[in-house]
Amino acid sequence: MRSWAFPVFLLLATLPTRHVAADVIGFDIQLNLSGFSTSQAAVFQSAAATWESYILGYKDNINNTVLTITASAAPNDGVGGVLGGAQPTTGKRLIGGRFVYAATGVMSFDSADIGSLESNGSLQNVILHEMAHVIGIGSLWSSSAVNVAGYQELYVAGSGQYTGAAALAAWKSEFNQPGATFVPVELGGGAGTANAHWNEVNGGGSNTGIVSNITGKDFKYELMTGWLNSPAFISTVTLGAFQDLGYNLRPIPEPSTWLLAMALSAVAVRHARRRMKG
Repeated sequence: MRSWAFPVFLLLATLPTRHVAADVIGFDIQLNLSGFSTSQAAVFQSAAATWESYILGYKDNINNTVLTITASAAPNDGVGGVLGGAQPTTGKRLIGGRFVYAATGVMSFDSADIGSLESNGSLQNVILHEMAHVIGIGSLWSSSAVNVAGYQELYVAGSGQYTGAAALAAWKSEFNQPGATFVPVELGGGAGTANAHWNEVNGGGSNTGIVSNITGKDFKYELMTGWLNSPAFISTVTLGAFQDLGYNLRPIPEPSTWLLAMALSAVAVRHARRRMKG
């Protein structure tokens, strides 16, 4: 089964230093879609609205708050196997800022799988997963790794150890890992899976034994792990990683009052997503 690696990251012209009023800082995903039906396009819009509902804006006060994503469906490797791939393609930064952000990105899906993903109710979760990679999960954890040194450095390739403070704090709290010094990152699965997802065991085929105290689910069901497991959920670890990447998020309620609006009902997917065997 093949996987797709990130392309070279091309940085847009550096944005000038400009402070703008807090009430105009936002986060806006704009979509250019090709190869999808009307109903499938609606799922893309819903997924974009989901991430926009979590992400309020940027910690660096940049005036370009749009992320443009081009998504397409085309034949790849037939039914099953790799479901899709995604990555940022250009970025933006503020002079004197702390973060490099995605400005544009691409999402690609195997047309052989789109129909079944839609019919079984998992398409939105596939799109949510791939869209998160464009925003920065797994793709912008290290600015130097995308040829823009001097900004966020949250992960060293090959280490399996994500050290961003917000995601780590969430890992300690939600998954009962008080002594942890990093969030474990997947090193298996080959290019496109390794170094870009939260870690599972046995290619996603076994429980990790690490359970969310919010959802009661094993970590293998987290949306941003590397293999297909159902039902999926978005953990505070993933939301914390967005904070580490320089985004402002809506306050997350305490587990006792959380209605689990972020818990998803279908399937976890990945940057170069594989189906489980069997």
